[in-house]
Amino acid sequence: MPSLIAWLDASSDEQRRMREIIALFTDRDSRDELGIGQIRDAISNGLFPGTSTLLTRARYALFVPWCFQLAAQRPDPREAAARNERTLISALRRTNERGVLGLRAGETLKTLPSSLYWGTLRTYGILDDSIESTTDLLNRLRERDRRGIPASSEDDLLDQSGRAWTPTFETLPMPDGFPSSVDGGFDLTNAEAGFLRDRVLERAPGTVMAHLVTTGVAPNRESPSPWADPATDGLPAEARDLLRLAATFSIMNHGAALLYNLMLAEERAEIITSESGASDPDGTDAAVTDYRDALTEWALEADAAEVTAWDTTALWAWLATNSTARIAGPTRGYVDQWTKHLRDTDLASIADDDTARGMVRARERSQKRGLARLGNPDRLRGWTGASGSNALTYRWQTVRNIVIDIREGLARDA
Repeated sequence: MPSLIAWLDASSDEQRRMREIIALFTDRDSRDELGIGQIRDAISNGLFPGTSTLLTRARYALFVPWCFQLAAQRPDPREAAARNERTLISALRRTNERGVLGLRAGETLKTLPSSLYWGTLRTYGILDDSIESTTDLLNRLRERDRRGIPASSEDDLLDQSGRAWTPTFETLPMPDGFPSSVDGGFDLTNAEAGFLRDRVLERAPGTVMAHLVTTGVAPNRESPSPWADPATDGLPAEARDLLRLAATFSIMNHGAALLYNLMLAEERAEIITSESGASDPDGTDAAVTDYRDALTEWALEADAAEVTAWDTTALWAWLATNSTARIAGPTRGYVDQWTKHLRDTDLASIADDDTARGMVRARERSQKRGLARLGNPDRLRGWTGASGSNALTYRWQTVRNIVIDIREGLARDA
């Protein structure tokens, strides 16, 4: 059972990453069909440190520590922490608010909020930097409890040895009745929002994330991408350059994703028509038209963004100095080759470009081998109409909602 062993041996951060991959594979428009996920994730981390697509609301970054604080006083802290989180789930389900983790599963939820928010707590220093796992945290909390140190002890704020949290967290009052009831639901108090803002500013200065929690313009809840939102105007130079790189890479990659889906739609239409003897029995021809139209729109967007003037030098240089991601040689080669081809071709004709089609087909085959869809009738029959067809937005929907939570809290009376 190597897969189970690998899961059990994984660190909390690795488990979170595994769950994020699984979540992406349940969203047909978000799957990494052409193998650029490492680049996407590295850029996402640079723009918005401490985030993942699994996050929903900002106040969970406080709920989770409070669940563990209460658990430290129990005979079995680990079991008590899990019980507290499940009690919290029930309380939040009663609020009917958006973003409740476990809304359908309730207390039977297997992946608790602490697993999803652990990376956030570590990145932003809400957890003490010396704590790497939930076991470390529970041991630290039990030791503090054994020594009789109150959570907000003045001595503890001065003596940071044995500390579990950043000192300012321990000054935030826990809601009355927590976790059986949650006063205010997901609404951050002014003090809570200020705490989270300060954590971002201290641990991720100069990033797009830091800009978003301080700029005078709040994100638009309906904006499709960070570069399309006025809230990202006026970024500091490095953050602006990274966002521009992110936008260009997204547009460049989107062309390949749309072409891949067009090719799937065409091949599936041929198979279904051949097998049924009828013309377009399931509407697949409409998908072919839709993807051709989307590629026409993409070509206009790519021209406007001057994608053909871009090379990958800046991308590889940024990754080399700002990310621990190890981009495989074949992935670099594919990105370089695709980018060069866009420079040398007429973007308006990309839908029928044999060279581009060959590159996409070869890339899928190298990534999936026998599970590739193109040229595989069995796999094509099960295709549902979209596979990784959306443009990359680098967790924007998640980040946008988290930032709005913080900003709305800051606007509340202290």
